[in-house]
Amino acid sequence: MRMLVSVRDVSEALAAAQAGADFIDLKDPAVGALGGLGAVRIAPIVAALRARHPALPISATIGDVAPTQIDEVLRRVAEVAACGVDYVKVGVAPGGEALLAALADCDAAVVPVILADAGVDIALVQAALALGAFPALMLDTADKGAGSLIERLDPSALFAFVAALRRHACLSGLAGALRGVDVPALREIAPDFVGFRSAVCDGPRAGLLDPVRVRALRSRLALPLRAVTRA
Repeated sequence: MRMLVSVRDVSEALAAAQAGADFIDLKDPAVGALGGLGAVRIAPIVAALRARHPALPISATIGDVAPTQIDEVLRRVAEVAACGVDYVKVGVAPGGEALLAALADCDAAVVPVILADAGVDIALVQAALALGAFPALMLDTADKGAGSLIERLDPSALFAFVAALRRHACLSGLAGALRGVDVPALREIAPDFVGFRSAVCDGPRAGLLDPVRVRALRSRLALPLRAVTRA
């Protein structure tokens, strides 16, 4: 199970990479669940990572955009993709099938992030998989103050999500205020990757990233499941 760490600047990106993150995700946690940095801030982070860690995959969010604003979403996807990231993350709320269809036709490698505050929208997941256009799908939450994804959703729904994606050879990701105490459950559910921000910060998720916490969490994710449960 690989670890995605969300960062907002060059310093955090290099620190997370050095501490063992498997994916670097570019976002601004101060302006929303999927707060976008904009091309002017994304480009120098990508350049720094490519110079120091050329093989490390990089994703970036486009920001929080209403799913009905499809033209604006596509414009932002193109802008972010032009910065040289490997994946562009786009939030998709329940009922966003039309947005998924539009994203499937764009040139970028898009990872839809399905917002699951009210539970997993199975119809939306199935619609995304049926398009066969996305390298990965993620579940996340918009309200970071309401508890972690693991606390808020029935485990059976998370197991079903991961199993459905595995059947379609699509990578699965979980995020949403995840914490260290969620690691045993995450290891049992076994998505392909898990995303963290709050758990690796010194204070709130908009605070400073702490590479010591990144390294410690990376180590716990790599432990045998029995050892993780005891930790």
